[in-house]
Amino acid sequence: MIFNGEEYTIQFWQGESLGSILAIDTETTIAPFTETPDLITFQVFDGESVYYVDRSLVDDFLKKHVTRTLVFANAPFDVDVIEKHTGNSLKEWIENDKVFDVNIMYRLVKLATVGDVPRRYSLAHITKEYLQIELDKNEDIRCNFADYANVPTEEIPQAFLEYGAKDVIATFHCFTRLRMEITRLKNNTNLSHHIQLLGGIALNRMYKNGIGFDEFRAKQLLTELNKNLEVQHARMACYGFVKGLKGNQQAYNATIEFLNIKLPKTREGDYSMKESDLEKYKGNHFIDCFLDYKKTEKTTFFIRKLSGSRVHPRYDILKNTGRTGCSSPNIQQLPRDGDIRSMFKAREGNTLLITDYSAIELATLAQHVYTTQGSSVMRNKINDGADLHKYYASVLFGVEEKDVEKWQRQAAKAANFGFPGGLGIETFIEFAKGYDIQLTTDEAQHMKNTWFDAFPEMKTYMQGEEGSVTTLTGRIRANTTYCAEKNTPFQGLAADGAKIALYNLMDAGFELVGFVHDEIITEVPENTVEEMRRLQEEIMVNSMSLVVPDVKISVESTISPRYCK
Repeated sequence: MIFNGEEYTIQFWQGESLGSILAIDTETTIAPFTETPDLITFQVFDGESVYYVDRSLVDDFLKKHVTRTLVFANAPFDVDVIEKHTGNSLKEWIENDKVFDVNIMYRLVKLATVGDVPRRYSLAHITKEYLQIELDKNEDIRCNFADYANVPTEEIPQAFLEYGAKDVIATFHCFTRLRMEITRLKNNTNLSHHIQLLGGIALNRMYKNGIGFDEFRAKQLLTELNKNLEVQHARMACYGFVKGLKGNQQAYNATIEFLNIKLPKTREGDYSMKESDLEKYKGNHFIDCFLDYKKTEKTTFFIRKLSGSRVHPRYDILKNTGRTGCSSPNIQQLPRDGDIRSMFKAREGNTLLITDYSAIELATLAQHVYTTQGSSVMRNKINDGADLHKYYASVLFGVEEKDVEKWQRQAAKAANFGFPGGLGIETFIEFAKGYDIQLTTDEAQHMKNTWFDAFPEMKTYMQGEEGSVTTLTGRIRANTTYCAEKNTPFQGLAADGAKIALYNLMDAGFELVGFVHDEIITEVPENTVEEMRRLQEEIMVNSMSLVVPDVKISVESTISPRYCK
């Protein structure tokens, strides 16, 4: 068989020991994405020859190569396939950092060199970029391996064997090229690859688990929302804005002009309809009606997309900050409305166990500063058990911490969450409105000055703009703006600790059903919930402490049959 101008032989494994680095690929039956398909072929490339391992010998092969490094193009998928077939979860390889995922490596390298995580990262895409080869994804072959489910590997047609062989050879050579790229970056953590792999495996399992959905309640809510929409449409019609009517934008523009509202314009010259631009004009009847209308419309659109007794959000393991993404549905950006969230539920006899990290990004910020500077008031305060918002409020307003009022703590909260990300004064004024805090320029500047007084180490942290940033876990983000450079160290560290926690919870037998940045949702039997709560909290604290060893980590749990956070 010829690949990239070189001839390779296809052999059938007879029990021999292969090389130290083994690229592995599987071909499977076709199954719904929420289910793990059955194994058809298991092929290995050791840098010299392709070996097909008969299905009956896969477990023997793994036991014989327990010290080897295993390389996959899509490890979460293949690990599940192998575990289903053999019962071997590859735990020993994974936890000894002996499993590599080419897709994850590629995304990390691009983040470290270009500054963005690429949207396209299939093996075919990576092979074309690094090897200048088009992988032939022949649908007649790719989709028909199931025809050979009961056929000995040696009797599978040559065209099918060569198809699988090319994928596993490409995986090996892409891995070596990516490893060279990482070596050139002088990064001894493989850009946090191991942590991303753990998170990827756990989130793949979470996607397959899904989360319970109450279709009946959703239909009731949708009926109610549609009635609200009719009322809101009638109100909007008073201003000439009628849904579905041609010229709506013109009617909107005319209304904004008539009301003399100073909204920014789009490239097309129309007035903005963005909620963030409209928020500052709340209190104006038209704006209030329009915001209510948009919110209700958005909520009905969200609900209409959901069906079945269980939904399966898709998780993206890596965004530029190191955080995860979510879609279909995006439960990481659910409306705060309790009626919406309560549509997600546990099975009969089970309950949801919702545990979130308390002020985790302040803890990770304190860890980053302590590691890079050697001291941190923020770290000391957290470790002493202080409420950071009350502490800063006491500095800002000149009162004892015990005398801090609720509104004062809320103002401090805006500062503690806003200033670390590099917000300027005007941007912070807008940010503070989200906490119901109205500020003048002088008041915002005073808050920033006193924030530096409360946490003097932050003056050094906020200085300069390097154009790139590295998390304590070794992930590099290139071509950063000032705000991205300040946000990434603590957001990325918190995300990494949570990804470790997800894997450890899965490994401990928890059924993962949801993940919202600093919050992990599992589904557990009602009769063991207290025991499971203690264990979940312990695992989450210990996991985060692996990347935040010098700052106290706290968590808080809610037990509910429905999602209520």
